Amino acid sequence: REAMTASDAKAVLGAFADIVSNHEWDALGRCLHPDIVWEYPQSGERFRGIANIRAQFENYPGLEPGTTFLEEIVDGTTYALTKVYTLVPVEGSGDRGVAINRVRYPDGSQWHAVNLFELRDGLILRSRTYFAPDFDAPDWRAPYREAP
Repeated sequence: REAMTASDAKAVLGAFADIVSNHEWDALGRCLHPDIVWEYPQSGERFRGIANIRAQFENYPGLEPGTTFLEEIVDGTTYALTKVYTLVPVEGSGDRGVAINRVRYPDGSQWHAVNLFELRDGLILRSRTYFAPDFDAPDWRAPYREAP
């Protein structure tokens, strides 16, 4: 078995993000290994198998097929329809890595999802996902940070 490259991993994680954003649940098998285990350590949940993973995504309250959001992109003047689940970077080597996603929820909140993944046969075998909401930078750190 040959280890995947970073671009291979980015392709499979990007395809997964597109499937979630477009609610193409029948396509999950193109990205998820039949022996998939999906974990949310913060809530203590573990889902085993494509059918259970599909069901937990498919039944998310208020997330209808084709859901997009109007999002401010630049200086309060440029807007774009954005996906519900957007892959940002993927890093790793071999069959392990980290993917960061921007996630928009039906209530309009925006979060970051950090996904620690393992791949097998070009598919996601294991995922451990951690979530954190966007937050404003505190004023007290202003003297120490770079200007935008």
